[in-house]
Amino acid sequence: MDPGDPAGDPAAGERCRTGQDPLLLLQALQTLWSTRERQQLREEAWRGFAALDDPLAGLLDMLESCRGRRREGPSLEAWISHQLQCWLQAQPRPSPAQHSLRLKQLQARAVRVLTESPTSLVAPLASIFQLQDADRSCLLVHVHRLHHEGRFREAVMLGTTLKLQPELDVEKMSIPLLLQDKVALVERYVAGFPDLQRRLLALMDSWCQPGFDIKDVASCHVTAAEAAASGEERLGLAGAQPSSPE
Repeated sequence: MDPGDPAGDPAAGERCRTGQDPLLLLQALQTLWSTRERQQLREEAWRGFAALDDPLAGLLDMLESCRGRRREGPSLEAWISHQLQCWLQAQPRPSPAQHSLRLKQLQARAVRVLTESPTSLVAPLASIFQLQDADRSCLLVHVHRLHHEGRFREAVMLGTTLKLQPELDVEKMSIPLLLQDKVALVERYVAGFPDLQRRLLALMDSWCQPGFDIKDVASCHVTAAEAAASGEERLGLAGAQPSSPE
């Protein structure tokens, strides 16, 4: 039975009327996060998940309230997502039809959250909301945007996690990482896709032909990455507003 579903559970009707507010749970976890009391933090999180009317929607509520906050190092949002993933795995399995319907209702929202989140959230969100089965058009747009911005590693990792490789250009995705000597990452990207593996080998063989100059390839990709970065910088400067004195 789905832990967020009242059907068949006499106590669940009361939980639906008095369930935990996800944003209040987030506030409580933010306080504990600053104290670094990890055991207490985990216990509070799991109690909170059990008290949420809909844990999946509750997670999205919490993540949406944190959008735009870029932090260095481990983030509470990624930790909460991972803990919910673990908590869900410990719960009784819901009926497939019921769970599938609820996921479909939340996947589009989860994709929007993912496209505005750091890479640390990709794996737990993909697992919790089974995003490999979601509408791929929005995910592909996000991968292309990351690549255009010169965030090649993030683009490849997202494509790998969500199994988007057959719908992406393997040469375009691989070349920037090969130039950075990140061969292992590219190998993981094409793993399980024989056709992509053959195309990658053909690409690398072409680089071994007489007269080939790797500098020609490198200059094209460096220019593209620099142009994207320059465009982003100009947009940032154009949109900047003078801050008011405190």
